[in-house]
Amino acid sequence: MNTSTATKLLLIVVSLAVLQGCSGDSSSSDTDVPNLAPIIEYQRVMYPQVTVPVSYADVTSLTFELPNEKYFYGDNSLQFVEHWRPSSVNAQENLPVIVFIHGGCWSRGFLIEQSYPLSTALAENGFPVWSIEYRATGDLGGGWPGTYQDIEAAITLIDDKRKELFSQRKLIVLGHSAGGHLALLASSNLSLNFDVVGLAAIVDIIDYANGNSGCNSAAVSFMNGTPASIPNQYALANPKLASLTGTAHLFVGGRDTIVPRSQALNSSLPNTVFGPAGHFDWIHPGTDAFSSLLEYLLTN
Repeated sequence: MNTSTATKLLLIVVSLAVLQGCSGDSSSSDTDVPNLAPIIEYQRVMYPQVTVPVSYADVTSLTFELPNEKYFYGDNSLQFVEHWRPSSVNAQENLPVIVFIHGGCWSRGFLIEQSYPLSTALAENGFPVWSIEYRATGDLGGGWPGTYQDIEAAITLIDDKRKELFSQRKLIVLGHSAGGHLALLASSNLSLNFDVVGLAAIVDIIDYANGNSGCNSAAVSFMNGTPASIPNQYALANPKLASLTGTAHLFVGGRDTIVPRSQALNSSLPNTVFGPAGHFDWIHPGTDAFSSLLEYLLTN
């Protein structure tokens, strides 16, 4: 459920009071927890701190704000992007435009709504935020290469909108899990200039498809074959990390049971391993993992 206008106004009032109370010493004795006071306090009002690791259900049960706009980049009902305008409470002129690509093992059972809490929290911290919906495995036209083609078209549309609304701001594409794979692949193929942040990202789809978990098997379904049976298609689908259009940084949880940390550690890309985090902590605004991501976005 989304918060009502009255609830949001109350949150703003409370958050401003908290902000005023953070003008003193905000140091922390726990070096693993980023010190983001006072800007993070609005987020903490809406998304109280939780224990980790969190589940997918924990994320999808959170409250959120609905997007301000929706634009279609194709004729299919799943080919659209949604936009959250930055909150006037914490809006800053120099913050980047954020694009988010949700995960879900490239499968049709996981939809854009999982991104709503993350998008809400980032917008409340002053970022313009876009989230991409796309055709997945099982959808008409989904799977390889249709899913990836949707991502290219969506990012291109968002970049055009960015030039209209925030021409001086850089673009950062966040991708979670399979969405991280799609973000990195787009960065290695598109001529647009944007940075990538991978959150528990699947970096090497060839290596991942050779695993034996449910999501590993979903990679084979997405590609419609194994790496051994269609090596040329996997070569096209694997991000070319030496040819990324901008910078990239990978965040991975030490307790992730879906995407192993080796996907980040073996990539040669800059990475941060957050020991307590599970797979979904990065998209739950109440976790310390999300705070670590927020700190990165605010300072890079």
